Amino acid sequence: MEGNGKTRIERHGAITAIRPTGPLRVDGLERLNQNVQAVLVGGIPNVVVDLSETPLIDGAGLEWILSLDETCCRRGGCVRLCGANELCSDILRITGVGKIVQKFHDLTAALGSFA
Repeated sequence: MEGNGKTRIERHGAITAIRPTGPLRVDGLERLNQNVQAVLVGGIPNVVVDLSETPLIDGAGLEWILSLDETCCRRGGCVRLCGANELCSDILRITGVGKIVQKFHDLTAALGSFA
């Protein structure tokens, strides 16, 4: 499923994988959030945000990740992150977001963590 032309949303069994392409920043989050909320209906929302095509995350992007995690946790699910480049990994580590939301090297490892 295409999101805003910059995001792919795929189902892997009961898990939703979201792959933004381009920076995860304030100017694209409203559209991204609308697309994501549309696929998180019913059931337990388990989500992987694949950052492999995301070069940068700003403060609003970090807040979006935390908000998505909170929404999923409230409904019995959770969020995992994967594929972050060196800069995004540093941003996640320095801000503490990487301690709140589990990070994995790649999509396969993140999907496997739900088993």
